[in-house]
Formats: sequence, C-alpha cells, structure tokens
Amino acid sequence: MAWPTGAVPGIDVSHYQAVIDWPTVQSAGVAFGFAKASEGESSSDLYFVDNWSGMKAAGILRGAYHFFHPARDPQAQVNRFLQQLAKANGDSVVLAAGDLPAALDIEVTDGIAVPAVMAGAMAWLMAVEAATERRPIVYTYTNFWNNTLGNPSDLSGYPLWISYLNVTTPILPSAWPNWIFWQFAQQPLTGVPSVSVDLDVFNGTEPELQTIAGYA
Repeated sequence: MAWPTGAVPGIDVSHYQAVIDWPTVQSAGVAFGFAKASEGESSSDLYFVDNWSGMKAAGILRGAYHFFHPARDPQAQVNRFLQQLAKANGDSVVLAAGDLPAALDIEVTDGIAVPAVMAGAMAWLMAVEAATERRPIVYTYTNFWNNTLGNPSDLSGYPLWISYLNVTTPILPSAWPNWIFWQFAQQPLTGVPSVSVDLDVFNGTEPELQTIAGYA
C-alpha cells in the first residue's frame, strides 16, 4: 500500500528503524517525519538526535514524539522529552520554523485507572505546550481509545494523530471530529534499513502543513 493519491506523505520512526537515509526518503516524496525522542522517565531513543538533524538537512518537516507510560511520573516524562529535544536542537526546546508540534503517544495504561491516565497525559501536554510554544498532538489508535480507555473526551482539545492501518478511511474515537495525521500502513521504504516503517498522511494541503510547521 502506497500513500493515497494527492496526500501529503510522511513517515514515523524510532530505534527500530536504526539509521535513516533521509535524503533518499525525501526523494521518495516524503514531506514530513516524526521521530521518537523518549519513552517513560528515563529512556532516550538512540537515533533521535541524528534523525532530528537528518530530517532538517533533507528538507523534511520534522516532529518529535514521546511514548507515554501512565505509571511513571508525568513531570519526569516531560523532563526526559525536553532534555532530548534540547540535546538535538541546540539546547533549545522552543520549536522553530520547519518543526511540527510535539506528539504524545498514548497506547498503554500500565494498569493505571483511566482518570489517572488522562490526568497524567494532560499534565504532559500542558507542560510541553508551555515549553515548546506549540500545541502538542495526541497519537493513539481507535481500538485502544474506545475499548481500553472507554472513549474519554478529556484530550479532545488537542489535535489527533490516529493509527488505523490498512483501511481507506480511519474510524475515529467519537471525541474527535477529525484527524490531523493518520498512520495508515506499515511497509518497506527505500532509505529505511528495516523490514517496514510506519506511513502517515497529513489531513490537508502542503501549504497548510507548512503553516503548522511554523512557516508564516
């Protein structure tokens, strides 16, 4: 499955993909990418710094995401993410032109009650918004949000990056009327030395994505 015709194409990566050849990825038409920066309180993605600079150098709009663990302290997770961002970004956590908003990956509960999951996620989102000066994005997948969390609406004020694979149109949690990014497939891609990579699309035009990335 390739990107839908007319869509603004992107990918998201983590340590599982190792070193990415970003110029080759860009030549395949990829306009944006998200790279995992951190997970929980203490885990840092080994390839984030290289991915962050590599996307910029290749002319790809870049974003960073954090894998959220509800059983861990939210502020410590904020600190871990911002430390990674600062390390990759010349000691600055303020996002600049060419940078997409940060994303929070919510796909586990760690056995924590839903209200506590929501409270911790909200604390992370608010703190990262204040630090980066850009409203973050919530990443999740529909089955988890609806069936594991019970379809809460607490975070519906944040843009949605939905994961729903191998369909022509994603089904969304009802708390969100639309999505900003859609992770729609996993497949091999030239320039990515792994079995597969996540493919994403932006819900809009390339000029609209440029605006979200801080270009006037």
